Amino acid sequence: MIEISGEISRKDIDRLIKTLGLTENAARAAAKRALLKTAKWTQTRARRALSNEMRIQQKLLQARLRLYRREGGMEQLVWLGLNAFAAKRLGTPRRRAGGTQVGAHFFEGAFPIKRFGGGVYRRTGRERFPLELAKLPIDEAGAAALRQAAERADERLLEVMRQEMEYELSKIIRDK
Repeated sequence: MIEISGEISRKDIDRLIKTLGLTENAARAAAKRALLKTAKWTQTRARRALSNEMRIQQKLLQARLRLYRREGGMEQLVWLGLNAFAAKRLGTPRRRAGGTQVGAHFFEGAFPIKRFGGGVYRRTGRERFPLELAKLPIDEAGAAALRQAAERADERLLEVMRQEMEYELSKIIRDK
């Protein structure tokens, strides 16, 4: 499990109120929207990077990447679950010489079974049983993808914050 967190402090909001002449509610609303949009942007970038690197569909990663709000929306947390994927989730298993092909991944010494809930299994020893589920690890690639997206998140937060402040200012000008 990896967590990336971003937040805007009370001091930053007070500075925006003084500088731009916004009300406190307008500045807080703009900050919340900017944080949420940046967190979703980070989540999308991490999902795309991990999907490309691991050669798996983005929809499989959807449940692994979650957003959590804290402190009334003034802090956003992007969470990535790093448990390995069961091979059967990657596509239709096809027997090949020496193993099983599932999607773009080859699992050496593995074979599909319809029993035990289906799936792709490997033998753990020389005997018939016990079997282990064939899995695709995503921990290293997932951590790297999320870190890479988080590095660019600060820059994106500033850009989105500027857009949100312009929106709040346009509402004030429009109402006058």
